[in-house]
Amino acid sequence: MYKLYNVRRWGSMAPHFVLEELGVPYQNIWMTPEQVRSEEFKRLSPLGFVPALGLDDGRVIIESMAIVAFLTEANPNRGMSPRPGSDDAAVYLSLLAFMSSNIYAVLNFAEFAEDYASEPIAQQGIREKAILSYQRSFDILHERLTKEGPFLLGETFSAADLYLFMLTIWAKPSERELLERCPAIARLCDDIRGRPRLKAALEAHGVMKPASGTA
Repeated sequence: MYKLYNVRRWGSMAPHFVLEELGVPYQNIWMTPEQVRSEEFKRLSPLGFVPALGLDDGRVIIESMAIVAFLTEANPNRGMSPRPGSDDAAVYLSLLAFMSSNIYAVLNFAEFAEDYASEPIAQQGIREKAILSYQRSFDILHERLTKEGPFLLGETFSAADLYLFMLTIWAKPSERELLERCPAIARLCDDIRGRPRLKAALEAHGVMKPASGTA
């Protein structure tokens, strides 16, 4: 059975939602930020980050994109990703990588600018550039959804949509501002918030409704 190491509203949201949609057995291990930073947890996740996913053989994998891709490939009959090796699967993996590299990573630059510069003025510059950068990436996905949606893979819902949903929650100045600017993304998020299998997980992370202010 999988073990998901999970912190509310952190990067474990997408794997948590995927596990719920897949309907496969797993153990959910809620953690506090303090527990994640502990030396004990760093033996599982060396940088002290979640998510981490325990596998059946006792090994642990990290990185939300990798966990999402693994879970959907390991459960191909659950309908959360295209058939492995197909052209559609190539597009699916490309979308996950695009979001991981160009939104998730850049959101972290904006949120933790002090980790990358000592001077306050430099930190502010990093935040401003990072926000502009990931907003452009959200715009690219909004355009894709507008032209080819309602989902990232057209008419087919997939785990890539859940990954995008997670990222919208952290947007600055707020999730609500992003959704007002990108109505196609807003429609996708409304669909996700209405999925019965996700209700408990959405409530647990406190994301049943869009946030109006900064997280």
